[in-house]
Amino acid sequence: MSTLVLIVLARAVHVIAGVVWAGATFMLATVIVPMANRYAAEGAGRWTGMIAGKVGPLSGISALLTVVSGVYLFATLHPHDSSVSGLVLKCGAIAALLSLAVGLLLGRPAGIALGKLDEQRSTTTAPAPSLLEQMAKLRRRAALSSRAAAALLGIAVLSMAVFRYAQTIT
Repeated sequence: MSTLVLIVLARAVHVIAGVVWAGATFMLATVIVPMANRYAAEGAGRWTGMIAGKVGPLSGISALLTVVSGVYLFATLHPHDSSVSGLVLKCGAIAALLSLAVGLLLGRPAGIALGKLDEQRSTTTAPAPSLLEQMAKLRRRAALSSRAAAALLGIAVLSMAVFRYAQTIT
């Protein structure tokens, strides 16, 4: 397989997986997590937890595909690029990696723990105040991490979109 074919395939994977990752992350941060937090007392936690349980793995797989294909593309097409465009591209790549780290290290564990506590809460008639306090803390952590991941991905998407034109601005 020629290098050009690999580049085209990697770019296709990078763009498609990136769109899925960004879309899932933005949906999680702007719709699912706020809805779960706002209507948690009314039992929305279970419903939004099921949605997040589908969106989370989809987002994680697409994030990994985006990063792996992006590393290949960067190493192949921009190995020693020290131009303004290269700097913008590197900043976008760092933002994407930070977004992945926030999602995997903060958001995912908070979501999993929250799901387990929500199951415990639904089996008891009157949940203990300590359980409700712990769930509120996890909801705040999930909301903050999803917003941070979405903001970082927004920077990454913007960087990838404009890096070719950064040289003309300076």
